[in-house]
Amino acid sequence: MTIDERLHIIGEFIRRSDEEFDDGGNNLIAAELLWGAVAHGLIAIAEINGWRCEGHRGYQAVSVQLDEHSPPGPWRSDTAAAEQLHVHFYQGHLGQGELRSRRTAAKRAINRLFPMIG
Repeated sequence: MTIDERLHIIGEFIRRSDEEFDDGGNNLIAAELLWGAVAHGLIAIAEINGWRCEGHRGYQAVSVQLDEHSPPGPWRSDTAAAEQLHVHFYQGHLGQGELRSRRTAAKRAINRLFPMIG
């Protein structure tokens, strides 16, 4: 998959996630789509930098690399919050306030990743 294809997927996943969250849709689907956008962003960053990114430990490893090689920011906490959205998809355990805060963190991570990708 090319970086441009990943950027397209990220944009599509964000759009669809927003529709689900904002239009009273299914928050399980919304959460998973937003996690997918973050995951594709982390994979793109890994590919650009030649870093390994395989599975959930890979996403965490990319977050650590970002903390070490990027402008300061809450990379690990934001990507961990986004990963909690992925867990919510399976367990449905997050309340509305928790979903809002995880969504904010995931979007903050995506907004910081975009300039580094494209």
